[in-house]
Amino acid sequence: MRSPDFQTLRLTTVGLGIGVLLASLLTLVGYSGFGLPLLLLLALLGLGLTLWSPGRRVLWGLLGSVALLYGAALFTPLVSWALDQLTEAQAPAAADAIIVLGGGLNCAEATPKVASAARLARGVDLWRTGYADTLVLSAQSDALTPAGCPRLNDLLSKQLNDWFDTPPELLILQNVTDTADEARQAAELEDQHGWQRVLLVTSPSHSARAADLFRSQLDAEVLSVPAEEWRFSLSGETAYDRLVGLNVVIYEVLSRAKAWALR
Repeated sequence: MRSPDFQTLRLTTVGLGIGVLLASLLTLVGYSGFGLPLLLLLALLGLGLTLWSPGRRVLWGLLGSVALLYGAALFTPLVSWALDQLTEAQAPAAADAIIVLGGGLNCAEATPKVASAARLARGVDLWRTGYADTLVLSAQSDALTPAGCPRLNDLLSKQLNDWFDTPPELLILQNVTDTADEARQAAELEDQHGWQRVLLVTSPSHSARAADLFRSQLDAEVLSVPAEEWRFSLSGETAYDRLVGLNVVIYEVLSRAKAWALR
């Protein structure tokens, strides 16, 4: 028979391991709400639930649900279907402005994240084709990044100046915290400039939600013209693509849940 001390040690090790696993999965999702303190809390929560008999059933149920979700992502078309539901793509048309939503940056390297780069590339392509003369970029709030982190709009503006002798006219959404904030500030620019139609550029998985938010704030027609997805294959060609795609889907679900909770 195992001693009580060994049983406690085993449960402690398993609980802490499960907590760390769940925290790691949330980190892979990339949701900005999961900072280090919350991840540590999740790890300790896993430990606490394991040492509590009813909590063990909750924890095993949660772990089983996560396993089923990732199993479905690996072996079924679930992720491709979900991404299709999250995407809204329309044909571009002549507009007053091209709004390129922020997709994050790497502060230490002072470089845009892949999503930001892809969105800028799509915005530039629309501008060069002649759909609009003005690009609208976002500058993140100080609350989202460490002290000394450059502004995303400054990094993107520098790229435009490096690429073109005569870059597009730029307007900046200042100190934005999320997509809803970008939509509210875009409505203010709409009033100032009398926009009748705008082209909205963001990642495919973000496009339907972003278009809904902008249409709720702007009187101008909003056409959703998403960028290419550079991080993974939307068709789920490989297991890697399907797992990365699932993380993106979970991120969008969490964002929608946050917006619903804050109504």
